[in-house]
Amino acid sequence: MDKLLEAYSGDKARGYDARRSQSKRWKREVAAMEGMLAAIRPATVLDCPFGTGRWVEQYEAIGASVTGVDLSQGMLDEAAGKIATLPTDRRSAYVLRCASIFDLAPAPGPAPELAVCIRFLNWVPFADAERALERLTALGSPAMIIGASLVPDDAGPLRRLWYRLSLGLINLRSRNKPQQHVHRETAFLASLTRLGWRVADRREIMRRNARVNSFFRLERA
Repeated sequence: MDKLLEAYSGDKARGYDARRSQSKRWKREVAAMEGMLAAIRPATVLDCPFGTGRWVEQYEAIGASVTGVDLSQGMLDEAAGKIATLPTDRRSAYVLRCASIFDLAPAPGPAPELAVCIRFLNWVPFADAERALERLTALGSPAMIIGASLVPDDAGPLRRLWYRLSLGLINLRSRNKPQQHVHRETAFLASLTRLGWRVADRREIMRRNARVNSFFRLERA
């Protein structure tokens, strides 16, 4: 986690959105998120990791109250700057908290109507991804939106080998940076089922040599 925190702190937090916002992946993620939020229309959201407040515009479109949790204070500082530009009566709709996803726990009062976790589950091994999902599930939200990169079930032995070699090459080239993890679709979906979720919507974001990345809208089974 130390390398991951370092990758999203200080100078690396500044300009994060600008460096990525023109990519096809970014735009497809925005379209997927907007569609899923429109289907749920939550009044309250817990977003972890909140990052730079990437989804503030989308949360504003539905008038949600948002708790944003992130381990990087630098990312939260960027988000706070974005929130400061909102109308005065909307700024108080955001509460930012510096904490790890692994420290999430239910708070007094009603559960958030939606939990969000984007671009995190593939920065940790599968056991930690499951642990993060368990923490999010324990919040009691009736809906969740998550992003994950998976090795699809329909990939044969040669395709699975190709995914594994491609991912290994990516991590070898960036061995001084946080390592990426791509999970097996069977195990990932089984974990969601075990935790009491069903997939209500799934939208493919990108398909690359080492992964198929998708957004999932989950409902309590």
